[in-house]
Amino acid sequence: MSEIPIRNYSEILSRLKNSLEGAGKWVHVGDVTGSTSSHPIEKIVFGEGNEKRVLISAGIHGDEPAGVETICSFIERKECQKFLQDWEMTVVPCINPFGYESNTRSNHEDMDLNRKFKTPSPPIEVALAQKLFISPFDLTIELHEDVDSSGYYFFHSSLDDVQSALIPAILNNVKTVMPINLDSEIDGMSASEGVIERSGLDEDMDWWPMAFYSLSKGTRTCLTLETATRFPMQTRVTAHLKAIETALDFFDKK
Repeated sequence: MSEIPIRNYSEILSRLKNSLEGAGKWVHVGDVTGSTSSHPIEKIVFGEGNEKRVLISAGIHGDEPAGVETICSFIERKECQKFLQDWEMTVVPCINPFGYESNTRSNHEDMDLNRKFKTPSPPIEVALAQKLFISPFDLTIELHEDVDSSGYYFFHSSLDDVQSALIPAILNNVKTVMPINLDSEIDGMSASEGVIERSGLDEDMDWWPMAFYSLSKGTRTCLTLETATRFPMQTRVTAHLKAIETALDFFDKK
């Protein structure tokens, strides 16, 4: 007997459509079709044509729902509106709908999508995500979760010099909601006070996450944000919102 989905992706799309109220442009990116289901991948574009460009995405790992909820809150509560004077904002609420509904990290083919961005023939979800990068972004923000983490942390990747003021600004605002993971090693990688630095683009890696693909397409700065799932959903969402708003504010002032 097949497992009954525990979440409803269609409800997420309905929530977002109902909250737009004429703001934003709804764009169908493509469809993900498996043996038993089909899901549309959608993006919403706010402030089209503005000088600065940001991509905010979630749900590439289906068992990390706080990112999807963060995007819903960001749009439903009109938090995005205050940034639209300067930003063209592309929002992708869920890259892996099958995983989201089934509460699995992988897609319907049991693939970890965030390991497939250097694959010559990637899974359809990755191919559709790659279509988002026709033009370079100034900033990309990917929303993730970590079941093993004691607190919040993030990956910082940039083709520019490290924004020395951005990193402490995010950490200082997030720690008012959730403690920071201060381990010197996180997920097998060296970390410093809640940050894993990835300077530049590693061409020699056998696989790329979406952040590296983003850099290869001209994005200047990539933030991969990680909440700790041991905290309540609302705490995780609020922590992500703090990080997003801090990053957008920072680049507004540059």
